[in-house]
Amino acid sequence: MDRKSDEASRNAAQEPEQSSNRIALEDIESPILLQGVAYWRDLSGERNFPARADVTPRGLASLLRNTALLRVIDGGKDYEYRIVGDAYVMAHGVSFQGKRWSETGKLSPGYHALIKAVYDRVVRKAEPIAMRGWIERGAESSELVHCEYVFLPLGMDGKTVDHILVFAVYLPREKRYKTS
Repeated sequence: MDRKSDEASRNAAQEPEQSSNRIALEDIESPILLQGVAYWRDLSGERNFPARADVTPRGLASLLRNTALLRVIDGGKDYEYRIVGDAYVMAHGVSFQGKRWSETGKLSPGYHALIKAVYDRVVRKAEPIAMRGWIERGAESSELVHCEYVFLPLGMDGKTVDHILVFAVYLPREKRYKTS
C-alpha cells in the first residue's frame, strides 16, 4: 500500500460515525446529566415521573444551560420547544426556542433525522431514554459534535407524557475525539 493510501485509511478509521446510540441511564458519563436525572428522580418521588408544574426555574438553575423543555402536541404528532438552553444553541448553530419539531428540518438536519423517533418513544413508553454519539452541527456546517443526552418524561397523571425534559452536553470533536 502506498503512503497516501495508508494515511487515508488511518484517517477514515479515525472518523467518528455520524450517529447516536441509546445507552442505559447507568452508563451516563456527564456529571450534568447525572445531576439532571437525580433532579428528575427527586421530583418524581413515588410516581413514575413528575408533572411539568414540578419543574421550576430555581430547580433547574445550575442545569438551565444544558436544558430543553418540549411540549407534546397531539400525543406526539409534533413537539414545541418551550425552553432551549445556550448549549443547544451553540451545538446546533441556531435556537429552536418557540419552534416546533416540524420546523427544524432545515435548521439542523442531523439532529432532526434522529430526534423524532426518540421523542415519540419517550411519549409512547413513558420512560426515560439516554443517548450518546455524534450529530451534525446545523444546516450550514458538516462539523460533527459529540453529545450525550437524557430525555425524561413529564406528565400530570404519571402515565400520559405531556412534556419532555431534556438534558444534553455537547463537545467539539477536538475535546472528545483524539486523533493520532
